Amino acid sequence: MSLRILNSSIFLLLLLVAIATEARAQAFDISSGGQPTITGALNGSVTGGASLQNDLVVNINFGEVSPSNLNSIVKVIVPIGIRSRDAYQVTVTMSGFTNANPEALQASDIGFGIQNLRVMGGGGKACSSAHVVSAPFNNDPATTTTITSSGRVAYQSSLANLSGTTVILSGPVLSKNANPRRQTNDGYIFDAIFAPSGSGATNAL
Repeated sequence: MSLRILNSSIFLLLLLVAIATEARAQAFDISSGGQPTITGALNGSVTGGASLQNDLVVNINFGEVSPSNLNSIVKVIVPIGIRSRDAYQVTVTMSGFTNANPEALQASDIGFGIQNLRVMGGGGKACSSAHVVSAPFNNDPATTTTITSSGRVAYQSSLANLSGTTVILSGPVLSKNANPRRQTNDGYIFDAIFAPSGSGATNAL
């Protein structure tokens, strides 16, 4: 089975609806955080802009998620740039992923986690309070898998943990400058990690 997530479906909806708690113009900005990468895929690919000044638009094709792929996990890392002049929240909304057949691919079959929050260049603000990755997303889903009694791959966190509008990351002011234009050194970057089972550890895939 080949699994493709295009920018007209779930993946675009996951990342481009991230919003700030403040509605004022330019109070919060989200962009590409660098070049996305994919490993463990068979006939898979990921595309997206590498520049920190690019809008966040990423296309993922996970390729074969079946026994045809001898790798146990397909791992996609999408760096995401965030900038704010106020305390912030990054929220996610997912839609377009439903499957009435319980044996078919489900949202719980794609691991999803947040890792590696780091300063963007030298201009990110030294924060006096902590950034918080919301539970249960503070993990690398490619390394936190287990196998259920039915033989299905289970994750510490997956797309199934997204319900309605879900806060995945929050914290204090990120940027030092008040420049309304998108800067390459005045914010933070985090990695959104997606990880379906490559080999399809169950017949469900």
